[in-house]
Amino acid sequence: MKPRLLILFVFVCASALFAGEETADPRALDQFIKGTTAAQQGNPYQAIFFFEEALRIEKSAPFLYVALAEQYIQLAQENTSSEALSRAEENLNKALVLDGRHAPALELKSRLYAAQGKVREARKIVEQLVADHPERREYRIDLLTLCLTSGDFPQVDALYAQLAADSNEHSLDLTRQIAAVYLMAGEHTRALPYMQELSTADTTDAAVAYTLGTLHLQASDTVEAARAVDRAIALDSTDTRYWYLKLVIEFDQDRYDRVLTLARIAEATAGPDARSANLEGLSHMRQGDSTAARERFARALELDSTLYPAAGSLALLYDGIDSLSLAVAYYEHAILHSDSAAIYMNNLAYTYAVRGIESEHAMTLVDAALELEPDNPSYLDTKGWIYYQLGNYSDAMRWLKNALKRDRDSGAILEHMGDVAQAAGKKAQARKYWQQALSAAPEMKSVQEKLAP
Repeated sequence: MKPRLLILFVFVCASALFAGEETADPRALDQFIKGTTAAQQGNPYQAIFFFEEALRIEKSAPFLYVALAEQYIQLAQENTSSEALSRAEENLNKALVLDGRHAPALELKSRLYAAQGKVREARKIVEQLVADHPERREYRIDLLTLCLTSGDFPQVDALYAQLAADSNEHSLDLTRQIAAVYLMAGEHTRALPYMQELSTADTTDAAVAYTLGTLHLQASDTVEAARAVDRAIALDSTDTRYWYLKLVIEFDQDRYDRVLTLARIAEATAGPDARSANLEGLSHMRQGDSTAARERFARALELDSTLYPAAGSLALLYDGIDSLSLAVAYYEHAILHSDSAAIYMNNLAYTYAVRGIESEHAMTLVDAALELEPDNPSYLDTKGWIYYQLGNYSDAMRWLKNALKRDRDSGAILEHMGDVAQAAGKKAQARKYWQQALSAAPEMKSVQEKLAP
């Protein structure tokens, strides 16, 4: 807007604002126009001077206090001045003393509070604005945004439904904002309808289709998940994330041959991917092919050395063939790179325990695991087994009984209890525990052998 047109526009607006004031002084109007011009030119200091001059002449116009507050906020943003923010709030309060329902003052005060992290106070003000002006869509959007910030998600959904029902206007930006916050907050069920809406609005966005697929999968709707990820791949077949999600869907349905076939197609189309290689390894494990599994887990680590599940699986495989040095190395690798290392610390502790070696280190490892998951029956069992290897049968039985309380149908724990009882010379009790173990897990050959005549 050109300067002369701007001054004319401000003059018209200010005249309307002053119209209700019979005693309004034209000198205040003149200062207001000068202040507004300075504000438009990006000079908050000069604008503040003129607005204060206007208020010196005319103290009963709320909008003048609001205009002054706006410039103090601008000043605070430029200079990070807390004093300027205090002056802004002071002037807004003066405006509200004159008119407690002055919408511009309430709007600005709510935004000031929101910027300061006072979300509850900001929300209370906007709720008043919504009550006073139910026809103002923008106030309900402001309220929705504040509810989103404060985590009042049921209210967000309710406000969104009202906005959608009350108006033909629709902003996908608001839908994206809500979906993004829900996704970051782990509110996947709430995010799902918003992502569906975005996907319907734009059928060419591969990323939206992919995200929708992940949400359907988390909701255990594999049919819709597969449909969404197939659309993502059709739109962009070069993104390894989309292929990986497709592999996960197949893996979760125990279609391991399909996983391996699609993994080869994915690598040829989108390039190698560590997570996909790890999933291939797991598929080979499920099929009983340990050699192929080790090769794919090693490939996964070659592509991403921080992919600790692959290291943990390799450790388990090498432990199974009694390759202790490699098992230990891979467990330590998994512990190093894992953000939830309890299972790997326990597994390494148990690897030592069953061999009766490194007992002190094993105890340190399992204690660290139990600190993270104090009620995990497998970890409690490991601690009991370490005591058994140390010949401390009373403590061993105490920890094993503690483990059994948390997993009463564990054949492994019951077998260990029988072993401890046998070592302590309680043969009848040992047979009782082994019989219970066999009832819980009839396939346990080690228990069958112990119960043989």
